[in-house]
Amino acid sequence: MIINSYNYLTVPGYGGSADDSWQTHWEKLYPEITRVEQDNWDYPEKNAWVKRLVETVDAKSGKPVVLIAHSLGCGTIIHAINEGVLKNVAGLFLVGLPEIDREDFPKECVGFSPVPQIKLQIPTTMLASEDDDYCDYGVSEKWANILGAKLINVGEQGHMGDAAKLQDWEQGQKIFKEFINSLC
Repeated sequence: MIINSYNYLTVPGYGGSADDSWQTHWEKLYPEITRVEQDNWDYPEKNAWVKRLVETVDAKSGKPVVLIAHSLGCGTIIHAINEGVLKNVAGLFLVGLPEIDREDFPKECVGFSPVPQIKLQIPTTMLASEDDDYCDYGVSEKWANILGAKLINVGEQGHMGDAAKLQDWEQGQKIFKEFINSLC
């Protein structure tokens, strides 16, 4: 499935990605996919998360990077791009971008709101679920339009995080493969 022209990094969200997460499963299925490891998964601070994302991307040399993000990981990437500090990224695969700006977003997540409303200059596919507790599908449509991302409706998959227990998530792999092929 993986095209060797790229480095691949998963960018988990708030709480990290547990053993049942599709991101963890993909890392096991495809050893060329590695993870951006944050120091504190339970008390995310935007500046620290952006810094670690940039450090991890910068450490990947020789090939452009494709970021495979979930939830707050998506927000971290948007902030990094807005700050102009993220380089050598060939593609963004954003899964379950939450509505970070809503009032009931976890207070443990510091500095992520407001999310910059920018047009991404990197090829981006965004996956959204019809029954995501963290983002209404209509809000996902709005954000895909703002970001200039291709939005794909994955049906009723919840937030597509640990609780969904998607494991290998074949639907996601198929969409990801199509995305990677579109970059070549």
